Order: sequence, then structure tokens, then C-alpha cells
Amino acid sequence: MKNYYETLGLQEGASQEEIQNSYERLSKELDPSNNDNQDFFKEEFRLLNEAYNALSQGSILKNSDSYKPSVASIKNDSSSISSNSSDSFTVTISKEKIEQLKNREQTTEQIVSVAKGLKILSILSMIGSGFFILIFLAMIIFSGLGFGTIILFVFVGAPFVLKLIGALKMYKGKKSGYNIYIITSNIFNILGIISILTGNQTEPISATILIASMITFSILFYKYKAQLS
Repeated sequence: MKNYYETLGLQEGASQEEIQNSYERLSKELDPSNNDNQDFFKEEFRLLNEAYNALSQGSILKNSDSYKPSVASIKNDSSSISSNSSDSFTVTISKEKIEQLKNREQTTEQIVSVAKGLKILSILSMIGSGFFILIFLAMIIFSGLGFGTIILFVFVGAPFVLKLIGALKMYKGKKSGYNIYIITSNIFNILGIISILTGNQTEPISATILIASMITFSILFYKYKAQLS
């Protein structure tokens, strides 16, 4: 039997107003269209709507699949159930059950928060990569399409193009984007460090700052790797 109250993050016997408020809040957070149509959010959104439809079609006692097993469980736990002349019930739920419902709601909020954090990080990376791409394009335009300029763009500008593509794919929740981003960053960082150590880098301070920022982004993206599919 499905516990629709648990899906909505509510206690057994919640009012129709509480059901409606919880549904409106969670439907915005779990809407697949707001989360790049990831499979996880599609499934959670489907379960959310199923629970809402079951609990909002009429009487809670008639429409909740979870009511009967919950009553049986409450009896076994010596929980109290009382009725009055209007056939309404008051159910006492154990503290353990309440904590379980709270933990589920917190988990959902954490997942939504992680997805938003990944998007923000991806956007920042795309902005940074795009900035350097524009710089190299400007160099080509103002310096002419000489062989040296083209080589410079291929070996220095091209990695930022790949990083931009990787960040864009991660924004869409694709693990392939993470692989593109990390591999490109690692190669660029290794070559940059070698150039600094050998004294071939004409701007060692700027190069060091750039490499440090790229390593920082790589570490941050690694923390979100499990959220990519």
C-alpha cells in the first residue's frame, strides 16, 4: 500500500488545506520542466501527482490507500484512535513516524538545492570560458589570421571551447559534460604548470591564478558528479 501522506511530506490525517499547500510547494520544486526533465524529477513529480489526486478527490478516509494499514499499525503500537458523532477520527502518530516524514521532506529539499547549485556553477563556468574565448577571438581579429595566432587559439583557446561545451552539458544534467570538462581542465592545467616551472610562461602570475580557478571549479563539479546522468 502506498502512503500518499508521506509522499506529500504530511502527517496522517492532514487537512485538505495542508494537502493543497504541500502539493503546490512541492510541485514547483519537482516540476521536471524546471529541472531539465531529469528522470528523477519526472518520477518524483508523477508520484506527487498520484498522491495529491488520491487525497484530494473527496474524504480522506475513502481515498487514502495508506489509511487502513496505518490504523492497523497504530493499533499495534497502542496509539489512540477516537471517533465522534460526525464520524471524524483523531489519529496519534508516533514520534518516529513524524521524524521519518520530516526526513523525507528534508531529503527532497536537499536534492532540489543540489540541482540548483549545479546549475549556478555551470553558468559561472560558461561565463568564464566564454570570456576567454572572446579574448582569443579578439586577438585573432586584431592580429590577423597568421599561423602563430591560429596555433595559439588551437592550443589555448580551444580548451575553453571544450570547457564551455562541458559546462553546458552539465547544466543539462549530462555526465558526459563532466568528463569533457575535467579531461580538458586537467590537460590544460598540467601544460600550464609545466610552462610555469620551465620558465616558458610569459605571464606566470596570471597563469597561476587561472590554473587555481580551474582546479577549484573541477573540485566543486566533482561534488555534484553523483547528480549527473
